Amino acid sequence: MADVVKAIAYSSSANLGPGYDLLAVAHNAFFDTVTAAITCEGEAKVELSTQREMTIDPEKNTAGLSVLHLLKDEELKLCVKLTLSKGIPVGLGLGSSGASAVAAVSAVNELLGVGIPHEKLTYYAMMGEKAAANVPHPDNVAASMFGNFTVVYSVNPIKVFTISPPKDLRILLVIPDIHIEQKTKRAREMVPKSISMEEHVELSRRLSSLLVGLQLGSKEMIREGMHDPVVEVSRLSLFPFYPSMKRRLLEGGAISVAISGAGPTVFGLTDDSTNSEYIRRFVANECSNFNIHCTVVNADFAKGTKIENRK
Repeated sequence: MADVVKAIAYSSSANLGPGYDLLAVAHNAFFDTVTAAITCEGEAKVELSTQREMTIDPEKNTAGLSVLHLLKDEELKLCVKLTLSKGIPVGLGLGSSGASAVAAVSAVNELLGVGIPHEKLTYYAMMGEKAAANVPHPDNVAASMFGNFTVVYSVNPIKVFTISPPKDLRILLVIPDIHIEQKTKRAREMVPKSISMEEHVELSRRLSSLLVGLQLGSKEMIREGMHDPVVEVSRLSLFPFYPSMKRRLLEGGAISVAISGAGPTVFGLTDDSTNSEYIRRFVANECSNFNIHCTVVNADFAKGTKIENRK
């Protein structure tokens, strides 16, 4: 058993196209770091510290809550101290809460040397997401845990399929500097509780096109598949800038565009033919029209969680 372990987990974009709550991708735009250490034995307890102004109540923090689930489920009566270093911006649809949970359970797993499989660690991280969104959802945590594109094709038990991205694709993120109160909760509440059979068939077609396109490297199929006529449309009132931004990004040669997670970040897939200068110029103008400041971040696909060091 190590004395101290540090793990990192990367940012992610979820709800890609028709893949609500099941399809996500990890990128190296940002990452969180969690250091774990054992402080006592005899009870399952988590002590949390962080450098930022956020709750250190482990029941209300995704990192702390995920580790509490791990300790109790694995019947480990240990006191664990977690030190969380946030590198992923909070509240922008970049998987910030999920990455904290993934880094935490990965660090504790390595610290104790118990060899919990990635799928089960993903479950614990998913349960930690309740601290941020009131309900557990697996897509962001799966991407941060496994890396690349991930498809969560079973929740009970967690089962994840990974897809390596086509070699010439890159990621572009347009990150608006806006804060929407209780955004994730509101965004989830806006999703329709039921859809028609016609909508179901359309979503199935789109998702099939997207998944096959990613595996074959077919940009045409990726472009066709990334369109979401249900969840994305239901949330448009939260992001009035999105329709015109999506149109212009596609005009600039982006392969496909989607809202990243619960937003407001806009996710795009690009390649060498994408007119990056046109996109940057348009983004600056469009965001100015809506009186918001936006940052454009170019990123590559990230691998899964990793252990940075152990002592």
